[in-house]
Amino acid sequence: MFESIRLDNFESEILKEKGPILLAYICRDHEFKRQIDILKIISKKYGDTLKICLLDEKYGKTYKEFEIEGDPTFLVYYKGKKSGMMLGKVDTETLCSFISKTLPDFLDINKLKS
Repeated sequence: MFESIRLDNFESEILKEKGPILLAYICRDHEFKRQIDILKIISKKYGDTLKICLLDEKYGKTYKEFEIEGDPTFLVYYKGKKSGMMLGKVDTETLCSFISKTLPDFLDINKLKS
């Protein structure tokens, strides 16, 4: 469902992408399923407007180019540049708010599919 991001595809899938991307780093712990369920809701709401990717867990804390500072970490990229970061477990409303504040000119929260 979500594109898996690794060192070998980070540049092509994130840095060279022109549209907005939500890159999530989530450890595979007891909260993983809940956070993935929230990403699924976000994916349905934003449709094809926002690309959602999941950073492969083994790269999260190893490589500084991913800029992971905790678990979970949500990074928003637009036109290949990081435009926002959120740390910690979230609910759907909080993540939607973060995305719309980070990409106000690109995404209109009022036009989301219900």
